[in-house]
Amino acid sequence: MKIEYEVIQKNELNESHRELFSEMLQKQGKVKGDTSEKTDRCKFICIAKIDSTAVAIGAIKQKTASDFSSQKADIPDLSDDFDWELGYLFTENDFLGQGIASIIVSTLIKSYGTDNLMASTEISANPAMLRILEKNGFKLFGKPWKSAIHGNYLGLLLKLK
Repeated sequence: MKIEYEVIQKNELNESHRELFSEMLQKQGKVKGDTSEKTDRCKFICIAKIDSTAVAIGAIKQKTASDFSSQKADIPDLSDDFDWELGYLFTENDFLGQGIASIIVSTLIKSYGTDNLMASTEISANPAMLRILEKNGFKLFGKPWKSAIHGNYLGLLLKLK
C-alpha cells in the first residue's frame, strides 16, 4: 500500500481538485456553507491518496477570526497576529490511526513556512488531533467553546514563529 501526498497551491487548483476536496469536506460533516467556495479560499490543500483513491485531506485556509472572540477562545488581542489556519482535516474511517493526518499536518506546515499559524479542534472528542497539533508545535490558548455545528467543545491552538 503506497500513500501519496499531494500539496496544491491556490493558483494550481483545478476543477478536479476542487470537486474531490469539496466531496471530502462534505463527508467530514463539520463545515457549514459551500464547500467548493471554501476550497477556493485555501492557500494550500493536501490530498492523501492510496492507489489513486483519496483517503484524507487537509488545508491551510483563511483564518476563522471569530475563534479569537470573547464568545469563543476569548483572546481577541491575538487575532491580528494570524492570517492563516491549519484545518479541514479529514481521514476516511478505514484509514484512521495510520499516521496519515500527522503527515498531512507536517507537510502543510512545511509548505506554509514559519509564520504564525492557528488551528481549532475538538478537545475531548478528538484527542488524536490534539496530540498531532501539539507534536507540531501548537499550544492551546484561551478558553474552550461549544461548537454550533456539532456540539463538541473546541479549543484554539496557536503555533507562534
